[in-house]
Amino acid sequence: MGRRAGRRRQDVLEGAARVIAERGAEATRFADVAEVSGVPISTLQYYFGNREDLLVAAFRHSADTDLEAARQGLHGPPWERLVHIARHVAGEEGGGWRVWVESWRWALRDAEWRGEFLRDYAAWRALLAEVIADGLADGSFAAADDPVRLASQVLALLDGLGMPTALADPALKDPEVLTGALRRLLAVTG
Repeated sequence: MGRRAGRRRQDVLEGAARVIAERGAEATRFADVAEVSGVPISTLQYYFGNREDLLVAAFRHSADTDLEAARQGLHGPPWERLVHIARHVAGEEGGGWRVWVESWRWALRDAEWRGEFLRDYAAWRALLAEVIADGLADGSFAAADDPVRLASQVLALLDGLGMPTALADPALKDPEVLTGALRRLLAVTG
């Protein structure tokens, strides 16, 4: 695929993700994506074949883009990197929570997508485990547990905070809800 066609496909996937976030996966149609992206329905059918393949491609693109965006902001000591990832995953800094939730829902009913979704989840866990291992090694974190297990616990915390954050729960406006829980879980020393 040429550079221009690749960019056009990326624009379509970003448009599809916006439609999914607004309408939900079940209500996303080729016509909606065509309207948002400015690409004819026939081109969408050529690129993706059917609506389900378009949805899965949009989920894949959104997940890859989200993980890459989180990786791009990883600078500084382990605590700062962890907070950056956490705020990103919990929907405070970017993060496609509405698309993520639709992706979860799709994974519940589609075994093929479930496998892909779990691979994405493993990538987030590995990223968190790497940062946690750095923090344990340099003494920033004093938690007495394996970095992968701690990363799983951090993901569970972030998933639990992500939905109310996406729903704009006023109780979560206090930044200490997230950072305080992370400090306690990882026994942050600084």
